[in-house]
Amino acid sequence: MAKTKEGVNGMIEKLAMISEGLYDVLPNAKSVVVFTLNEKDFMSMKAQVNDFSTTEQFKIDISGIEFIFLSDKLLNKSEGTL
Repeated sequence: MAKTKEGVNGMIEKLAMISEGLYDVLPNAKSVVVFTLNEKDFMSMKAQVNDFSTTEQFKIDISGIEFIFLSDKLLNKSEGTL
């Protein structure tokens, strides 16, 4: 089965569903979801949300839930520094 390319509306809709589920489970919590993406997926996600900065991280807020996206290059830089 081939993957179909999903537009920004489909991606945002799915993140909104995750946001709603987190709120239903923990309505009084501050929820933060962190994704570590390879370079290709990270750049694709940035383009979908129109983030054209040169940073290796960005976040979006959907209904009070923060979704943070990190480039795996960022994590590779910090390995061994904990």
